[in-house]
Amino acid sequence: MKKISLLLLVLPFLMFTKCKKDEPATPETQAHFKVTDINGVEIDNNHEFHFQLSDADRNLVLLIENTSDQTIHMKTRLVAVTGTDGSQMEFCFGNCYMGMELNKIYPEQTSLDVSGNSTTPRDAIHYANHTTAPASYTIEIFEVDGDGHQVGNAFRFRHTTQ
Repeated sequence: MKKISLLLLVLPFLMFTKCKKDEPATPETQAHFKVTDINGVEIDNNHEFHFQLSDADRNLVLLIENTSDQTIHMKTRLVAVTGTDGSQMEFCFGNCYMGMELNKIYPEQTSLDVSGNSTTPRDAIHYANHTTAPASYTIEIFEVDGDGHQVGNAFRFRHTTQ
């Protein structure tokens, strides 16, 4: 009877320990960048930039600051759009393009590489909406590893013209 009582006491502990060991160890990988404006002021995630249709220049210039000592690889994508189809967004993200396709990742074959503890040049990243009607673009900027997989959380912002 003592053996059964002892087994009943120890069994739940062993089962809990076993289950705990079976859980995969998945440390949260953090991205190594922050986004700033042209003056170096950090921009909060999910920030909305407002432009008027009457503005001659609806060009948003952003900088990426690498907060690590290793080179990082950056990409961008359009995740939502209203009032247009994306074809009127002129942008540069290392390479320059006319038009953004929904959920397409840019640059396609490469990445915008940012050396350790440095910031992108002022002409490397900009987004300019050339629509003639109100439109809103929700865009993400994110870090990728050497295999092209996203690292950490993306930085998201909205470029809105009213």
